[in-house]
Amino acid sequence: MTPRPQSLASLLALGILVAALGLLALFATMPFVHVNELGKAIAERRTELLELRNENARESELRKENRMLAAAGQDAKLLLLKGETTGIAGANLQKMMSGLVLANGGTASSFQILPAKVDGNLMRIPMSLSISVDIDGLRDIIHGLETGMPLIFIDDISIHAERDDFRAPDPHHLGPLSVTLQVSGFAHKNGAS
Repeated sequence: MTPRPQSLASLLALGILVAALGLLALFATMPFVHVNELGKAIAERRTELLELRNENARESELRKENRMLAAAGQDAKLLLLKGETTGIAGANLQKMMSGLVLANGGTASSFQILPAKVDGNLMRIPMSLSISVDIDGLRDIIHGLETGMPLIFIDDISIHAERDDFRAPDPHHLGPLSVTLQVSGFAHKNGAS
């Protein structure tokens, strides 16, 4: 039994109609998919915009603070190590660190000025030092470095307890500690001011 040509044509037309309706449905849903993608992109951009606005608001606060510091007479030269050459600036760094350690009850076992490095328009002068100090003295030394002038940066710190096994530990006193610090300060390049 062979199918009639009219029913075959009807099936073919029905198939074409279903395919056309499927394509139309696909085209009809495309804008909704596109709108959904746009909504996600807008949400991401809003988050990014909020972050940029926060940064922008903070920038104006920093500018105000900088103007206040400049008006108060803060001189940029106070932030740098003093010295005509990097060698003198390094010696001043060593003298400053030695005084800070002694003032806070510590003793220094070694100081070593490391080779200076060019950092933009300045010279970075690093130094390594080993000290023995109790926990309170170490706290005061670090506080002095963080808040003092010129700016001195702590690049690395290593702390070990010097234990005396023959003595009972004092729960109220931690020390002495063996501390190795690497610090650095900045100075003008030789001949620059």
